[in-house]
Amino acid sequence: MGGFSLGVVAVAAVAAVAVVIGVQMLRYASRIPSAPEPIVSAVLEALPGGNCGACGNDSCFEAARAVAAGRAPHGVCVSGGPSAAARVARAIRAHRPA
Repeated sequence: MGGFSLGVVAVAAVAAVAVVIGVQMLRYASRIPSAPEPIVSAVLEALPGGNCGACGNDSCFEAARAVAAGRAPHGVCVSGGPSAAARVARAIRAHRPA
């Protein structure tokens, strides 16, 4: 009988650890970035990619997200100048429904 209760305790301990790990995975799953939307990827490709921060964003990726969401103008990239703005505008037009 002693061996049976030891087995039950072991199974319960493993199950408890599994539950704790599962809960932690669920908590942190929302923090894992998903693949960017195609429009964000297209705008990012149109930017020079220097991550200089002159536009006020932390990175070109953040600038691309802002442009795609309509929170920043096509000409957000200061260092890219008018040519970058034109590439961004083309990328936006190509990925927005008519």
